[in-house]
Amino acid sequence: MPGHLTHDKSYFDIYERLPVPMKERYADAWPRYRIFAQGHDLLLFYMFLHLTRYPELQSKGEQIEDHIQALAVNYIALLQQTEKTEEARLFLYGYLIHHFIDAKLHPLIVYETGDLRSDKGAQTLHLLVENMMDAYVLKKDGVDPGGFVMQSIVPSKSALTPHTRELIRVSFQETYGLENFDAIFADYNNMSRTFFKTLRYDPHGIKKTLFRPLDVLLFGLFKPSILPFRFNGTECLEYLNLEKRPWTHPTDKSIISTKSFDELFEEGVEETAKMIGRLDEAIEDRAPKAQLRAIIPDISSIHGRESGLEFTFGFTKGRNVSQVK
Repeated sequence: MPGHLTHDKSYFDIYERLPVPMKERYADAWPRYRIFAQGHDLLLFYMFLHLTRYPELQSKGEQIEDHIQALAVNYIALLQQTEKTEEARLFLYGYLIHHFIDAKLHPLIVYETGDLRSDKGAQTLHLLVENMMDAYVLKKDGVDPGGFVMQSIVPSKSALTPHTRELIRVSFQETYGLENFDAIFADYNNMSRTFFKTLRYDPHGIKKTLFRPLDVLLFGLFKPSILPFRFNGTECLEYLNLEKRPWTHPTDKSIISTKSFDELFEEGVEETAKMIGRLDEAIEDRAPKAQLRAIIPDISSIHGRESGLEFTFGFTKGRNVSQVK
């Protein structure tokens, strides 16, 4: 899951490439619902914070990375039976945008850091690299990562309507067997501004100094990327493959690429914008399920290949987190 800012940037970059009539229709609503671009990362966030409140998340978390096509078709079927509001549509589009940007970027991240499912060190390094991506995105836009007001990307008091909550609740239950998933999104908006302000806003580098000795402990215990943004030019050259070294796809050693973070991000934005534009038109036309499936690729957000495909790591990649300065 590339960081919050990487997803936020992809959400607005994709908007700029949508068909003009669609851009005009959603001009006001698109920024208002930007939190939807955080997609299933909100689920992982709640796996950390609310295991006692939502115990089913622990066993269902990994499934959420797959079967995006089935989820979207189930959601649209419900949407077609009700009022197609801006919020209800933009939840779907934001969620899809997140999934497909993950699918494009994750193979490089997983290659560089290792199998995060079985290696605790790889989990930690994975989170650090995603944190680094956010810092890199800010630096490219001329923004100081430490001084960025992270909570500014989270709309305040943006409660979901009962209509959207019902679509989320039913479609996620039908697809993944997750009950009350809508409560996660409703609760997340209420607390995320305080969370980011407390832990991610660090204009003077004080939190970075205090937290750095505890990096391994904090990430090992808490999972989400809670530390202030870190940026190191040498690290970024390597982990974001800015020098375009050959790298091997983590599920298939025959797939070799030299693409950098920048190239993969650009590809993800371009391809996803085309998909969202086609999907919006199909929803307007009440397209049958077969047409919807033809528009939405059924790929995992972890490795960008077919849903349900097993990892077949044939190599050891990534360094111990203690080596990342």
